[in-house]
Amino acid sequence: MSPCHVGESANERLRTPSTLSVVSGRKMSPLSDRDRRAAQVAHVVARAVRDGELVAADALRILKHELRRRNTNQAQKIAIRSTEAQRVIDAYGAANVPKNASLDALHADHVYSLTEDELYRNDTLELWIDAMRRLRTVVCVTAKENYRLEKCERGGVTGPRKYAEAGVTFMAHDLPWGENQ
Repeated sequence: MSPCHVGESANERLRTPSTLSVVSGRKMSPLSDRDRRAAQVAHVVARAVRDGELVAADALRILKHELRRRNTNQAQKIAIRSTEAQRVIDAYGAANVPKNASLDALHADHVYSLTEDELYRNDTLELWIDAMRRLRTVVCVTAKENYRLEKCERGGVTGPRKYAEAGVTFMAHDLPWGENQ
């Protein structure tokens, strides 16, 4: 069963501009070809897991790599920053923020975790587009905060709740996840 329309090759379908939208913060923006391709990869990889062709751990590794690489060296550009991350930028200046060897280094933290459940729950491209939009939600935190957040995640606290649990506060009042999550 092909996701292509009759008389349309897979390559033609991939190049077709999407009319779907992605929520960025609370603003709607068109779904980019890059975002659509990432969702297509997630859809195919998850289907391989469901069909027993791929181990879930490998699928998660592939998809997490895709999510992480999009934020490599981008932490300072992330609009939603922790109070501590903003303090670091103000103290050092944007050009002199410490790198990875410092507790003041900046990191892009994914708000939502990619889990094995996602591989089984999302069985259509549309569900993966929505899931990848949610999974791409990132905030800028310091390395010190990131260590506390990782501890929370290892303890099973994920999503927006982990920030309160780890004592991470934000500069913005309009967070991408609303008050009740």
